[in-house]
Amino acid sequence: MDTLMVRQLRQAEAPQASAVLLAAYRQIYPEGESSEEGYLHYVADVGARLSQVPVLGCFLGERLIGSVTLVLDEASEYAEGLQVGEAGIRMLGVDPKVQRHGAGRALVTACLDQARANQKHAVSLHTNVQMVQAQRLYERMGFVRVPERDLTLPQVKLLGYRRSLDGKE
Repeated sequence: MDTLMVRQLRQAEAPQASAVLLAAYRQIYPEGESSEEGYLHYVADVGARLSQVPVLGCFLGERLIGSVTLVLDEASEYAEGLQVGEAGIRMLGVDPKVQRHGAGRALVTACLDQARANQKHAVSLHTNVQMVQAQRLYERMGFVRVPERDLTLPQVKLLGYRRSLDGKE
């Protein structure tokens, strides 16, 4: 049986990561709903993100099955409200065919490890109100809801979560 491995994506892997993210996000944003098409294009633009922030991929053997964007700079265009000293998890998605087999957990764990290595004191994220399984995963991994960080966008309501890395909160 192949094991899961997480590492930084290479530019050549961006199209494959884009396809996986689209498959994952289509579960929440069905194709053809025009108000979401712009957001899905943004989520799927892994190639653009790779030149600015770390994008980690989860592999099952040689197969890319998920990815996540890790934001380590609160000034980044991908920061989505990060405070000084925080890292952010963005655009996490796992191939629907292999969800619930540990890839999401492996990606989040890698983000927490990299945040610690970069001397961050907390990690924050937003998740769609419909992504109940993701919310359960985050809570099991020590993230707590931060309602004051919730975002309401035209097409979606996002719930704010945060996990302290230094035990001070």
